[in-house]
Amino acid sequence: MVLTLSNIIIVALIGVCAWLAAKWLFKKDTEIENRRRAAGRLAASLREMGFKELPDLFIDYSVGDLSGMAYKLGAVAQKMMSGEKAVIAELDDVFVKLLTIKLDSDEGRRLVKTKLAEVEKLLAPAGEQTVAPQQTVVVQPAPAPAT
Repeated sequence: MVLTLSNIIIVALIGVCAWLAAKWLFKKDTEIENRRRAAGRLAASLREMGFKELPDLFIDYSVGDLSGMAYKLGAVAQKMMSGEKAVIAELDDVFVKLLTIKLDSDEGRRLVKTKLAEVEKLLAPAGEQTVAPQQTVVVQPAPAPAT
C-alpha cells in the first residue's frame, strides 16, 4: 500500500468522523443518564410526599427497567380507574402532608379557614344557614290604557 496524500486525508477524515460520532453518542448517553437521575430524585420526592404507587414507576425508569415500568403503569392505571377508594388510598397521605404544610403559613391557614367555612355552610341544616333568603319580587303587568 502506497501512502499518498489522498490516502492520508481519507484516514484522517475517518478518524475525525469516528471521534465526532463517539462524542455525539457519549453526549446522548449522558442526557439519558441525567433523565434517569432526575427520575430517581422525583421518585424519592414523591415517596416523601406520601405517594405509594407512583414512585415505583420512576424508579423502574431510572434503572432502565422499561418493561417493569410499563407493567406497573398498567396496574396503577387499572387500580385508579377501579373507583374512588383506590384514588383516596393513594392520595390520603399526600393530603395530610400538604395540609400540614399549608397550616405552617399564615396564607395557608387563611385558605384552610376559608375552605372550612365553605364546608360548614354546605353541611349546615337548612334552617340554620346564615345566608339571608332572597326576596321574590312579583311584577304585574300595567293595566292597558283606556281608548
